[in-house]
Amino acid sequence: MIMKVAIILTGALRTIKKTIPYFKKHLLLQPADIYICVQNDTQESEETWNNWFKEELSGEFFGKEELGKEELGKEELSGAKIQSITWFSLHDYKDWTGHRELLLQNMRIDQTWKEYLRRSGSMIEYFQLQLAYMKMTDYEHYNRFEYDYLIRARTDSIYTKPIDFHWLHWTPSDVAERVEIIKEELRLSKIPEDQLFPYFMSTIISDDVIPNIQYIHAGYYPYQRFSLDDLHTYVKEGRYILTFRKNNLYIVRRNLFHLIPSLGTMYGQFKSPYSDSWWFNAEGQFTSVCYHAMLNTHDYNTDFEDRSVEAVGWNEADFFDCEFNCVNPRMLYCMVRK
Repeated sequence: MIMKVAIILTGALRTIKKTIPYFKKHLLLQPADIYICVQNDTQESEETWNNWFKEELSGEFFGKEELGKEELGKEELSGAKIQSITWFSLHDYKDWTGHRELLLQNMRIDQTWKEYLRRSGSMIEYFQLQLAYMKMTDYEHYNRFEYDYLIRARTDSIYTKPIDFHWLHWTPSDVAERVEIIKEELRLSKIPEDQLFPYFMSTIISDDVIPNIQYIHAGYYPYQRFSLDDLHTYVKEGRYILTFRKNNLYIVRRNLFHLIPSLGTMYGQFKSPYSDSWWFNAEGQFTSVCYHAMLNTHDYNTDFEDRSVEAVGWNEADFFDCEFNCVNPRMLYCMVRK
């Protein structure tokens, strides 16, 4: 049976024409419904972009041939479908900008940081998420079903590896074998074995990144501590979210996602045991809301990939060749700056 997957795509259009090939190649490996909420920061009209999105995405499904038609019902071969496109602008959502001021008023931070939050996309990204999420829940309620998994992607970021959910099909012996592989990599990298669980979870998306272990910052923000005794069940049924650079991209079971979109109108209201001096930034609020959603957060990041997020010093040649192919086969994600 094919999983029902929802993809929420948010952000300013910026580099979307560069990132869309990776979106299609690595996210549309099975039928998915796409919910888009974007800002038009270009000279082209929203109507032109609507047509572009529909032409680029509707009906695409790169996994058909691999799965085999004999394994699927005809209705399950419909491919990707854009369920909604919402256009966000401060001008069109003046009520939200007023609400944003109320949120800022109730945040005990310096005025300089409040001004930063007004200018940056930190709060906007979660309101866009909420708008797309409401379209998604409306579709679920109308059709009386719920998605199995949800992926949130950004218009300016890419997964460089396929998101095919293969880890959900691992057998207990597959998990045990993987544990031994991670143990050996930790030993070679001189990382304490008590870090096995964070590194196991932060690398489940791709075998290619296992050799990166010595460079990975395997962020682990537990709501509840976990024992390795039943790792196979945890991989399939555990309360966790897989993230990349905390809030850049994420994958989670849909029934665990309900609280996270509330950041759109409750930004600044969350703190967790992991909160620090930057609790009010986009990453801090995301980590905290995941904690209050009773989720263990497993984050993947390396210094190499982190550089793609930095505006200063961005050099496309560090990540892509002239045809925009990844130059590092072990790269897992990247933010495309221009």
